[in-house]
Amino acid sequence: MLVLTRRLGETIVIGDDIVIKIVDIHGKQIRVGIEAPSEISVYRGEIYERIMQENKAAAEAAGVDTDAIEENVKKMLVDKATNGDKVEKGS
Repeated sequence: MLVLTRRLGETIVIGDDIVIKIVDIHGKQIRVGIEAPSEISVYRGEIYERIMQENKAAAEAAGVDTDAIEENVKKMLVDKATNGDKVEKGS
């Protein structure tokens, strides 16, 4: 994990097309602005976890082997990181 210190108005750039900007600081809370291409989904962590739980429950109810899907997704992400290939949404 990369840990950075940022001040109000400063940014973090991820890849060529994701920019995270500190837009407000109020006490112990910060407001973060995220610029990303429309094909990249951006969620708060707790919302993402809920979506994943609901998707897994729906897949299990439909009799889908969620462990196999999870392994395939992990392999795809490793391949992407190793080869530098872009993984397209919906693949």
